[in-house]
Amino acid sequence: MNFLIPDFVPVPGTETMQLISIILPIVGICVTVAGMLLLFLHKRNGNRKDTLAWIFIGIGVLLIANHGVQLIFRR
Repeated sequence: MNFLIPDFVPVPGTETMQLISIILPIVGICVTVAGMLLLFLHKRNGNRKDTLAWIFIGIGVLLIANHGVQLIFRR
């Protein structure tokens, strides 16, 4: 479906969108690894405040899943 997009709405080109879809899963992997590292360090020190680690892991998994599916099913 082709929708009419008003002129005042900035729309990136297809190359830019493809580049974003390639970079964001890599960023998601890095954020997930950082969350796992935080979780490991908190468990090792005996702290139970690992909310930030789980937030990092959740955001990383969402980035990987969302943009991974976009890369798989792109036309």
